[in-house]
Amino acid sequence: MGIFDRTLECPFCVLIAEGRSPVWNHLFHAENGDEVIFQTESFLVVLDTAPLAEGHLLIITDRHMPSLAGLSKTERDELHAVKRDAESKLREVYGPITYFEHGAESFTRHAGACIDHAHLHLVPGDIDMLPRVARDYPNIESFVSHKDALDNLAGQAYLMFGREAGPAYGAHAPACITQYLRRLVSEAAESKVMWNWRDCVRWADALSVREQLLNARNKLRA
Repeated sequence: MGIFDRTLECPFCVLIAEGRSPVWNHLFHAENGDEVIFQTESFLVVLDTAPLAEGHLLIITDRHMPSLAGLSKTERDELHAVKRDAESKLREVYGPITYFEHGAESFTRHAGACIDHAHLHLVPGDIDMLPRVARDYPNIESFVSHKDALDNLAGQAYLMFGREAGPAYGAHAPACITQYLRRLVSEAAESKVMWNWRDCVRWADALSVREQLLNARNKLRA
């Protein structure tokens, strides 16, 4: 069963069940450990195995659900604390942070998400995506916080993003090209990256992906 097979079971569910994702298993031997930085009752904070920059993290839910806007109030409060702690770790090592989510409503209304298991990207770098997204999605709205954005985006396919300091932005996006926000971050990144996570894994050696992941894990777990 190949890791690029579209019929694969959810890689995040595999990670939660087995402690290592299929891509991590593809990249590393068992003695290299796993990609988990820390976890709480309802969430895992893990290294993105196709990083857009060294230190790229994902916050994933421990149950399979399409978007973070579908969380209960209690879970959203927990997410807020997890996001704050993950951002603090990243800021100490890498500086400013940009976050984003492709919030799926269903498999066919996926807002560009290629994995329909809710996850939030935290990427080192102060990246202003608003002008580009506003051109493509004129219905974009501004929210006072990430938490406020989730309250208002529930029940639809959406794009959501922001920078650690400042408002969050969201847009209804029932039709969206795959990994849209990854593309925008990739275009803005100073280092050599690939927006398509499959290509990033395929070209892991040329892109020094293994070195980035191990460096980030050592720094963020310290």
